[in-house]
Amino acid sequence: MAKLFINKDIAADADKMRYWLSGDDCVSFSDIQGFLSWMDPYDNSIEVELHSCGGDCIEGYAIYDALRASGKEISCTVVGLCASMATVILLAAPIERRKMYQHAQLLIHEPYCPKGAFNEDLTIGSLQEKMNFLNQERNKMLSLYVERTGKAQEEIEAQMIAGSWFGSDKAVELGFISSVMPAMSAKVEKPVINNQTIKTEMKEKEEKKPTVAEAFRMLGVALGISKPEASGMVITTSTGEELTVEREEGEIQVGDTASPDGEFVLEDGRTVVVTDGVITEIKEPGSGGEDVEALQSRIEELERQVSDLTANAKSEDEIRILSMVEKAGGESWLRKAAASHYTPPLRSTQVGNKKPDSNISTSNSKIDRMLAEKREKFKQRYNK
Repeated sequence: MAKLFINKDIAADADKMRYWLSGDDCVSFSDIQGFLSWMDPYDNSIEVELHSCGGDCIEGYAIYDALRASGKEISCTVVGLCASMATVILLAAPIERRKMYQHAQLLIHEPYCPKGAFNEDLTIGSLQEKMNFLNQERNKMLSLYVERTGKAQEEIEAQMIAGSWFGSDKAVELGFISSVMPAMSAKVEKPVINNQTIKTEMKEKEEKKPTVAEAFRMLGVALGISKPEASGMVITTSTGEELTVEREEGEIQVGDTASPDGEFVLEDGRTVVVTDGVITEIKEPGSGGEDVEALQSRIEELERQVSDLTANAKSEDEIRILSMVEKAGGESWLRKAAASHYTPPLRSTQVGNKKPDSNISTSNSKIDRMLAEKREKFKQRYNK
């Protein structure tokens, strides 16, 4: 099972540099794409852990669609906060594989426009256009909630209008999750079983249990071997590694079954070569002066190369940041961005093609204030 952590705000790649410059971080659709492409193709399960106040609507829907289209078995667990677009991602898992911790919280709300989001004069026509857009977004989200929770539209709609945080009991009632994660340290009550029942069950297990000889015969048929594996001796090499040889006593010999493959120098100086699970050569200790000198020279050369590469190497974060700066406009852009004292806006639904003016103060809406308070509490907790 692959584990995917979504524990930041959801934002587009274009906004990542602004988050980094302000000391925050975010998760984008391309991050999830990279995770899916990195996964072992034979791994068919993804466990998603959610701790996010939501964010960009387009990125949130893209992540939801990507997880559902992956063909993997998706499970989602809320471990802290799950608000706004993060609740949409939660619903990427089927109801039986959605759960949350006892003290986690959820928040769903209607789409809204923050105060001062439009740096333009508004007419009746433009207001009507924006109202139509908000209604479309509201109906889209409401339909998804109803479909994935299986609850009546009226119930979900009432909670969206309330726009308040709710806990695990309410989350189960509304169909967002099916179970609450128990405390692992809690005492587990064992069922009371009378002694007669225990004796009967033990007797049945003993009767069904095959003998050692029968087990080996079954393995011989299934694996095509004529005899069971012999017990082996474990030899500790001069470097502290363990070499297992299938021999009960006596000196090891060429042809003995052994593992793992490779060359091993024993404490008496002999070198044992294991290929495909069999000892193919046992080299007696010799002077080997020239070989040792050549190896030492090669080691010194490689150490110099590693030292040079290390001195010139850049971390993955440095490379990624430099790439983002280059795409954004290089050093001149970075100087302007650093001088702008930009603060990433709180999550809101963008209406039409208009974007909030960066000079406009942060929204004072009810939802913005609630999310800002939660972010600040968690930042203070983690910075202690």
